[in-house]
Amino acid sequence: MAIPVHKPKRRDILKCVARFDDITPADSGLPDQEIEGYRRTFYNVLGFSQPAGDGSYSPVGDVAKPSINHLSPGFNLAYVEARPGQGVMMHTHDTNETFVVIAGTWKFGWEGDQGDDHVLLKERDIVSFEPGSQRCFECISAPEGVENGLILGVIGGNTPVAEFSPESIEKMRAAGVEIQQAAE
Repeated sequence: MAIPVHKPKRRDILKCVARFDDITPADSGLPDQEIEGYRRTFYNVLGFSQPAGDGSYSPVGDVAKPSINHLSPGFNLAYVEARPGQGVMMHTHDTNETFVVIAGTWKFGWEGDQGDDHVLLKERDIVSFEPGSQRCFECISAPEGVENGLILGVIGGNTPVAEFSPESIEKMRAAGVEIQQAAE
């Protein structure tokens, strides 16, 4: 069976263009972003926004609105920018999450069957985490002459959910950060 061909108008395609310099950055929206060591900026390009008030978190938080927001592509694309030493706390998603390192060196960690583990990735390297696996990441170094590293995250689904690990929740509460998780 042949795929039906659609010939869109130029204006329709231009609504699907996101220029990096025009994306509104968001450096808040998730509870761990309030804590030193977990500060990062999202550039939400395409896909989902925060789920409606059920104690769940969107993987990109409630501030990072997608630049291309009229499509439901079944996945999300967002850049994450961070200074060395900054990243995200251990968390999980109910969907796949894939990262492509654009700039710098990044440490991607996970809770494995033998305890915590990690891999260091450089520019153009990729890691993909399956649903339900606890994962975290941290910028280790930025390219010479640049303050921040940059990764591209691809998360499956139109309404994926993020949950922090019990240890991350403890760390946030100890720092005075209010957090509620749907599973609680």
